[in-house]
Amino acid sequence: MVTNMNKLFILICSVSFATWAEEAPDFSGTWSDPPPRAEDAFCHIGCMIEARDYLTSLLDDPANDEKSYAELKGQAMRFQVTKLLPGYMTSEALQKRLANRDPRPLSRVCDPWGLVRTTMAPHAMQFTQYEDHITLYYSEWTVLRHVYMDGRKPPADLEPSKYGYSVGYFDGDALIVETTAIVADNFAAGGFPHSDQATVTERFTHVGDERLEVEVVLTDPLTFKQPLRMARAWAWAPGEEIYPYDNCVVPE
Repeated sequence: MVTNMNKLFILICSVSFATWAEEAPDFSGTWSDPPPRAEDAFCHIGCMIEARDYLTSLLDDPANDEKSYAELKGQAMRFQVTKLLPGYMTSEALQKRLANRDPRPLSRVCDPWGLVRTTMAPHAMQFTQYEDHITLYYSEWTVLRHVYMDGRKPPADLEPSKYGYSVGYFDGDALIVETTAIVADNFAAGGFPHSDQATVTERFTHVGDERLEVEVVLTDPLTFKQPLRMARAWAWAPGEEIYPYDNCVVPE
């Protein structure tokens, strides 16, 4: 039976969805590859924000004027991998990472990426905004994510999965996506693992009409002493298509 209270609830939800659709910033469309900035090339598949800032300091230092970009990029990458990241990891996680490091280069791995690496996916990503949810469709492994925008909470009995359960909301012009219930996986090439206690918060923002930035905060009490902050950027790519990721072939 539909009571007057039920009708009122339905009316309120309809009005709120309509208001959301009218007032929400529009992220719809296809975004791909980094814009032409030195830091964006460094963060092509994601980087720690501190490492990106370190690269900027190297580029701005007149003492490095004779050094090539490749040299400075390599220096910043070594700083990220050997100095920054180990300082974030618990001793148990660091020991596990060193013992189980995957020596294979990325081009020789055909394992589908988990959520955290997917948030840093380097190529095409398509946003589609609906009345009560948003989808994100990635060219890497053609992953399709759903972000619920209707105010719901994750179910209490939710089973962890590879891409977790995502809910979102708008904070001014930014889109905030919070994901929980993620299975343990690697968050970068070479075997950097996170546990099934990880949560991920993404903050998407437009910079002008042709640049999309994301900051990703990875929190995991079993892996990190404090939240890990990463970032990357995409350029507007309205003509780019995403093709099925049917086969992954490891080169001989």
